[in-house]
Order: sequence, then structure tokens, then C-alpha cells
Amino acid sequence: MTESRKTKLPESLGFREGISSVHTSRTMMLGELSLVLEHVGKNAKAVEYLAAIVEQNVLGKPTQTTRKRSAERLVELYSLDQSRAVFRLLRHFWTADASARPLLAYLAAAARDSLLRESTPFVVAIPVGASVTPAQTSQHLSEKYPKRFQASTALATAQRLASSWTQAGYLTGKVNKKRTRPVVTPVTVTFALLLGYLCGTRGKMLLDTIWTRMLDRTPAEIADLATDASKHGWMNYKAADVPLLADAISHHYLSHLQTSRQLAGNA
Repeated sequence: MTESRKTKLPESLGFREGISSVHTSRTMMLGELSLVLEHVGKNAKAVEYLAAIVEQNVLGKPTQTTRKRSAERLVELYSLDQSRAVFRLLRHFWTADASARPLLAYLAAAARDSLLRESTPFVVAIPVGASVTPAQTSQHLSEKYPKRFQASTALATAQRLASSWTQAGYLTGKVNKKRTRPVVTPVTVTFALLLGYLCGTRGKMLLDTIWTRMLDRTPAEIADLATDASKHGWMNYKAADVPLLADAISHHYLSHLQTSRQLAGNA
């Protein structure tokens, strides 16, 4: 059983289960997502996002078909639906810290793309500075998912995963890619902790979930960043090392869930 399967992924909040993956045909599409979020209002409905992509062609695609395909892939990756907590939180944090955007998008995409989610431990385990080749990743996919990929499909998928890892900051380089550490900010940590909470994790365990491990930081480093996040008002980080959501965040973005006082009582 994979790590993500052991973690409860509530699809009603915007997570996705299943083996389907955008990475068999596209990457995490960070550039396209950035353009869409730039052109569409923060409180827009799902239909407005689709209209911006298909009708207004904010992505500059040459045909109606490519516009629709791009819209479909972005919905698969991010939902583009404010009624889903994962996207609503992504949309909020997007305007809070531009430097956090690559990893914010990666976390949101990983919440909905099982292949991206399950392959992240592979790239995080590679030492910083080491070379990362498509052949290595392809072999990993073939071993982890026997009979799922043909050789050519595994290699192409590996290349797309490498592109997403580069967009998020895990790799650097166009052809000869090297392992790097992604930029992690207090905003990124807050989002990762929220994802853990939405999946049912509580208390100190929030510092060590599949989402915080994607940040490529130790639990101690996560705790330090959580302290910084608390200073900026993104959460309340108590002396007992239990990250709690600030009233403003939980009320405004998770109003259909428990309030932060209830969260504190359950932690």
C-alpha cells in the first residue's frame, strides 16, 4: 500500500484518488496556472475559469481543441473550483507570497495527481547536487508500477515528472538536471499543514505528513517555519508544538469545517 493510500484523501475537499495522472500527457502546468490566476478574479466561479481559458483564450492557444484540452488538464490538476477547500486555499496563498507559488502549486497538484504525489519521495530522497536522469525515473516507475507503463510511456512520463520537479524547484537544469532544494516559506508550510489537517492529521503529527515531507525539510525545520508563519499571522503555533489555524484563516477559508477553536480542542 502506498503512503498516499494510507492517508485519508477527502475528495469532497478537492483531493483526488485513483491511478489517472495528468503526467502521462502534460506537466504540472505552472506557467498556465499562473496566467489563469492572473486573469481571473479571486472569487470567480468555476465556469469563469473555464470561460477565461476556452472563450477568452488567456493561455494563447491556437485552436479551440487545445484550449479545451488545457482547461481539462488544469481542472484535473487544480479543480479551479472555489467550492473545493484545496483550491480555495491555494488561491488565497497565491497572492500572499510570490516566491511560494511553485511549491504551492506542486502541493495542490499532488493532492489531485496520484502519480505526482507518489513519486515525490523518490526525488526528495536523491541527494542535493546529484544528477537526475529520465532513465533513473523511468526505472523507478517501472519498478513501482509493474505492468502499468510500457518502456516508451514510462520514459515520456519520467520526462514530464522531471519537468514538474524542475518547475517546483526540486531540480535545476534544462538537459542535465541536478537535484536542488525547493524554496520553502512560512506560507508554503501553512498550506502543507492545512492539507494535513484536511486529511485528518492532528497535533504534532501535522509536522510530519506526506505534505510536509514534500517540502524537503526536516520536522525541526518545519517547526521553525511554522513559528515564522505564526509571527506573520498565518497560524497560531503554541508552546506545545501543536500548529493551530488562525481564526481568520479557518473562518474565511474553511467555514464549512470546524472553527479554529474547535481545532484547538481536538489537537
